Amino acid sequence: MPTPALPPEFRPRPSLPVLRTERLTLRAVTSADLDAVYGYLSREEVCRYLLHEPLSREETERKLVLAEKSTALRADGDTARLAVVHDDEVVGEVQLTLVSAATATVEIGWIFSPHVAGRGYATEAARVLLDHAFETLNAHRIIAHLHPDNTGSSRLCERLGMRHEALHRSDLWVKNGWEDTSIYAILRRDWAARR
Repeated sequence: MPTPALPPEFRPRPSLPVLRTERLTLRAVTSADLDAVYGYLSREEVCRYLLHEPLSREETERKLVLAEKSTALRADGDTARLAVVHDDEVVGEVQLTLVSAATATVEIGWIFSPHVAGRGYATEAARVLLDHAFETLNAHRIIAHLHPDNTGSSRLCERLGMRHEALHRSDLWVKNGWEDTSIYAILRRDWAARR
């Protein structure tokens, strides 16, 4: 009897490289990004659909210090945050989290400053990160968890070719109550078919 084939292996990396698009540079976040990151993470409208309230400058600084130390995607739960830079200004960030190395599943996320809304930066940055996850990390599946009312992120997922797969009802305690979660995903084969 033939040996069953194993799924393709996730290729861990010690850190994500600098990624570039026509307009943007994606690079590891650093403590030097404090002013810009605090500028958007301290805003109510930015944190509306995040898991935390607006952050103080000190909380933002602590999160950046942790992010600087966590750049590898080697073990389940590891997260790498990349600053999105346009014309030497940090305008937002994207991140990948290794959900499961065994199933080559990663989660993608993004946060952008409201002052750059509508310019396509989120789509451009998320697309290059999605491509990197499939091409270099050998991801099989990329997911995104969203608040169902976050129509901007839902539309971004759809532009990336992600499909709405599930609505988990009251599955997450956020801030002061139970919240629903929308799950979007794209498989490697669907991503490849769009190229």
